[in-house]
Amino acid sequence: MSKKFLAVPFLFSLLFAFCFEAFAYSPAQNERLVVRSLRELAGAQATYNATAGGGSYGTFQNLGQAQLIDAVLATGQKYGYYFQMVTIAATATTPARYSVSARPNRYRKTGRKSFYIDESGVLRGADKNGAAATVADPEIEYECLPYEECAISNLRTLHSAEVTYNATIGGGNYGTFAQLHAAGLISPGLADGSHHGYNFTYSITTATTATPASFKLWAVPINYGVTGRRSFFMGVDGVLRGADKNGAPADENDPPIE
Repeated sequence: MSKKFLAVPFLFSLLFAFCFEAFAYSPAQNERLVVRSLRELAGAQATYNATAGGGSYGTFQNLGQAQLIDAVLATGQKYGYYFQMVTIAATATTPARYSVSARPNRYRKTGRKSFYIDESGVLRGADKNGAAATVADPEIEYECLPYEECAISNLRTLHSAEVTYNATIGGGNYGTFAQLHAAGLISPGLADGSHHGYNFTYSITTATTATPASFKLWAVPINYGVTGRRSFFMGVDGVLRGADKNGAPADENDPPIE
């Protein structure tokens, strides 16, 4: 069978996925899922930058090929929204940058709010009457449930913030939560170390002449069995790991989590 005929079922499956996801949920549910997708993209970009990207950020195609996002999101359309990615290469004086905007493909039908996120990890958005959101729009923070999903999202935000801090004012080193907040990279709630049912802690190793700087992040449920069962871990490589540890911290020996 030719490649041409093999491609037809794949195209039909993607078309079905677009139609199903656009109208299977209410506009409010779409907005919630789009916020989750934007945070997923921010985490994927941080991982790509620290690994295959070699300090650069990736296109949707790059992230999809690196298996950091799913095939539907890699097309730039999901949950009734259009996603637009802009990447800017690093120069001798400035680090690499990226931004992602998401706007409803049918205003009011698939969503009202437009959203924006960039390498800072700060989510912004507003009702733009279907137009794209920008960095000038207000910061928004959605309550997320269940708590384990919030913890995963917050770890990705922290990882992205550390990568950005390292490449900018950190001068090759990573920052404390207080420093990340002072740089405008994380919210006050996350900087306090307790957020959305989880406690977040960190460890930072300063660069030496022989070794680069590094960091580790942990997320443990505040009330085991109530606000979460799994504990999570993430290092410089951006790989999320975790397991049910009965309230104890996860570490680099725990299995990766998709």
